[in-house]
Amino acid sequence: MERDLLSVSIITPTFNHAHRLREAVDSVLEQNYSQLEYRVIDGGSADQTQALLQQYTGRLAWISEPDRGQTDAIIKGFKQSCGEILGWLNADDRYRTGAIATAAQYFSDHPQVMLIYGDACFIDSHGRQLGPCSQVEPFNYQRLLNISDFIVQPATFFRRSAYEAVGGLDAGLSWAMDYDLWLKIAKRFPVAYVPRVFADYRWDGGNKTATGGMSRLNEVEQVARRHGGKGLPSYFALEAAAMRANEVVEAIRQGSAIQAIKSAKSAAGHLLSTRTLGTLAERSTWRILETRRKIRRRASLLG
Repeated sequence: MERDLLSVSIITPTFNHAHRLREAVDSVLEQNYSQLEYRVIDGGSADQTQALLQQYTGRLAWISEPDRGQTDAIIKGFKQSCGEILGWLNADDRYRTGAIATAAQYFSDHPQVMLIYGDACFIDSHGRQLGPCSQVEPFNYQRLLNISDFIVQPATFFRRSAYEAVGGLDAGLSWAMDYDLWLKIAKRFPVAYVPRVFADYRWDGGNKTATGGMSRLNEVEQVARRHGGKGLPSYFALEAAAMRANEVVEAIRQGSAIQAIKSAKSAAGHLLSTRTLGTLAERSTWRILETRRKIRRRASLLG
């Protein structure tokens, strides 16, 4: 019955993303879930964001004012909302049909579970399917902490009670605020993997995660150590090694032998840790790497 449905609040943080925002907004409003509250928190965009949002008057709540970035916007949105179940969808991404109803039903059927996550697929800049987010796997706290953040953010929902119990998002984090939240909730409450595609995650080389570089990886390591991890989780260490290897190539091109040696040592340090080498021995690691390679190639061919 309608009165038994759990209320859900979804937040979309955005800033100068009018070219992508409509697709994200429509994917939320087309969920056909009666107990849905939707808020768009715009950081004072100078593009057509406000004009676009005005077209949705009466269907969602929105504000447009300067903020301190994505994390601040999400925190603000959650404070203004009242749903029992929370989630956020960035302006680059979109929900699959029925995602919210499925998530709400799972929480209703499993009252002890405080966070759930599902599968997701990569899409290109035009919204075309590229392939699965192959890093997703059944939940294991130690693997989340030391191996990989296998929880894809737009495919994740959690109870407000758990969010508030762990202190919410850390406003001081720019890239790993979601990873930090997963770890905080999972340390104290049950988490469940739901084998259903909940969302599409945009992969176009220009999103925040793709452009974060070593600053993003340093923040990931900071978060992992905060929760008792032994350093940069293995999959991120592989990513760091690849970045340093690219630096070696660039340094050689520029004739800087000292920088090339320095970057090579750093790459080896990331790659040759016992934990990272152990990850390379896992068949799933090579499956993920091969999937990523195919997706990058497909994205380049689609243009």
